[in-house]
Amino acid sequence: MFVSDEDLMIECGKGDMSAFELLVRRYQDSIVSYIHITINDYHRAEDLAQETFLRVLKNAHRYKPTAAFKNWLYTIATNLSRNEIRNRVRRNTYFIEDMVKSEEDIYHSPIMTDVRNQPDLLLEKKEQQQIIKKALSQLPDNQRIALTLVTYQELSYDEVAEILECTVGAVKSLIHRARQNMKNQLIKVGIGGNVNVKI
Repeated sequence: MFVSDEDLMIECGKGDMSAFELLVRRYQDSIVSYIHITINDYHRAEDLAQETFLRVLKNAHRYKPTAAFKNWLYTIATNLSRNEIRNRVRRNTYFIEDMVKSEEDIYHSPIMTDVRNQPDLLLEKKEQQQIIKKALSQLPDNQRIALTLVTYQELSYDEVAEILECTVGAVKSLIHRARQNMKNQLIKVGIGGNVNVKI
């Protein structure tokens, strides 16, 4: 019998550790993946995912099932990721995996293809990858996070709005501006129409 996330959280708030462990199993991979994409450091992402679940456990007794558990979980992970991003920006490092836009939809399209037997092409793809990473790192936090949540985690605009504590219209605006900013950045460096992905 399937038990909802919200019911598991209620049980977790009563001290049921098996309910908490089931929630971790349900979401651990997704949360690690989300944070990894956002900060581009897998080992740090594992640490931050663990911190996310520790905060869930610590605040379980306060949880009220007025909103989806998933949105609350991603809100915690997003706040931790933002803190990490701020620290990285101060150290002038680049982060974020490769993300691009299409006019109708956003999706993840790996830039690196199987080019093991084509070293020149491999080098070119790596250079393009770095350019896109740099452009993405220059997006404002909310644009980058909104794009990541919609693209990689496949969350709806409604869910992202709740996580970012803004309106659906604001999320749509963030996504639109992120797309435009990415396009403009890549055109400036002359690869907007030359990368083997849709920009």
